[in-house]
Amino acid sequence: MSDLKKLEILRVISRDSAPGKPARFSFNSLTKTMNLSKDELDTLLIELARNRFIMQYVKKGVDGFTVVINQKGLDAVQDESFI
Repeated sequence: MSDLKKLEILRVISRDSAPGKPARFSFNSLTKTMNLSKDELDTLLIELARNRFIMQYVKKGVDGFTVVINQKGLDAVQDESFI
């Protein structure tokens, strides 16, 4: 289940950003869209960064965060797997 949620996060991020360029997102809107709590979303984003599917994850204020997706993250979305 966790991997499916991570792939969904990468899908959302890849739609609204270009590889290597920072994009800003709202915890509030993503938690509603993905049916996750803010803490769950934060944990999954940290795991994606640690496993290098995203290059950068920085919280901005109370509700926002900036993320940079890389090619490995785009490949995971395209292949629908983390292999």
